[in-house]
Amino acid sequence: MKLLIAITVAEYRERLQEFFSEHQVSYYNEIETKGMRKIEKQHRLGNWFGKQTMGVDNITFIAFVGNEQADGLLENLLQCKAEMPQCNINAYVIDVEKGV
Repeated sequence: MKLLIAITVAEYRERLQEFFSEHQVSYYNEIETKGMRKIEKQHRLGNWFGKQTMGVDNITFIAFVGNEQADGLLENLLQCKAEMPQCNINAYVIDVEKGV
């Protein structure tokens, strides 16, 4: 069994929901998260709204899937990302040793 974690900007929520549906992921969790990005070139640092980080609304998908399904999902997500370089999806597969 594997744990698939996919993180993307909130605007891609429906795209990932469709992706999971197309690939027969029968159960997954969605978690709204706030991603933080460090700004390289600070603008108006002395101003009251000048911050060194900028928040981004993200959505995290977590699913437990079989070994073969996890490999296929990751491969298809990599292909999707290659076709759309601006596609801001990051995905990870982690082995699950035990569970209850």
